[in-house]
Amino acid sequence: MPTGLAVALAGGAGAFARYALDYYAGDRLEPHHQVYVTLAVNVGGSLLLGLVMGVHPGGRMRIVLGVGFLAAFTTFSTLVAQMYHALDTGRYATGVALPVLSVVAGLVALSLGVAAGRALGA
Repeated sequence: MPTGLAVALAGGAGAFARYALDYYAGDRLEPHHQVYVTLAVNVGGSLLLGLVMGVHPGGRMRIVLGVGFLAAFTTFSTLVAQMYHALDTGRYATGVALPVLSVVAGLVALSLGVAAGRALGA
């Protein structure tokens, strides 16, 4: 299967997984608590991307899973929209904390994933 097609299929699977998570978890939460789903998805996606990077430091699998599945599963645009909504509704602490936590926790998770992936790949 050509790499581009594999990326497209993996991206579709990632988008569906995100939709399903939002549908089942997000609908059960108050709107102002849905930011936790986004934070968990982005940090978890960073961990998984780190794991993929550690096990497959280059090549097709990293592209298919990283650019395909995980890029569609994690969402920068949702993070920014939720940050905007929090700031727009006067929840300033959430509006500022969400991107900071996402970046810091995501970097830590990615680092842990890379270390775990390297250990598994060794």
